[in-house]
Amino acid sequence: MKKVITTIIIGVFFLTFSVNSASAHSGRTDRLGGHFRTSDCVYMFHHPTSKVSGKSKAKIVSLIKQYNSNYRCTRTLTTKKVLWNTVRHK
Repeated sequence: MKKVITTIIIGVFFLTFSVNSASAHSGRTDRLGGHFRTSDCVYMFHHPTSKVSGKSKAKIVSLIKQYNSNYRCTRTLTTKKVLWNTVRHK
């Protein structure tokens, strides 16, 4: 019986501490449904809002600069630094 309990305790220990946790960003997005990746200041849309739908790329960049408070990234933002794969634009 003692051997079974010891085996269970060791098994629980390994299961508890051997599982790798996946980590991601906090999920905070701005009013347009995106955020900057701070490592390279690329703007990524996760769930674009109606404010950007159907707008030109230049207009969307202007809106990002208006609604996002990350000055370090917004001051150098261009259309090439936006991931467009989830946005309907002109």
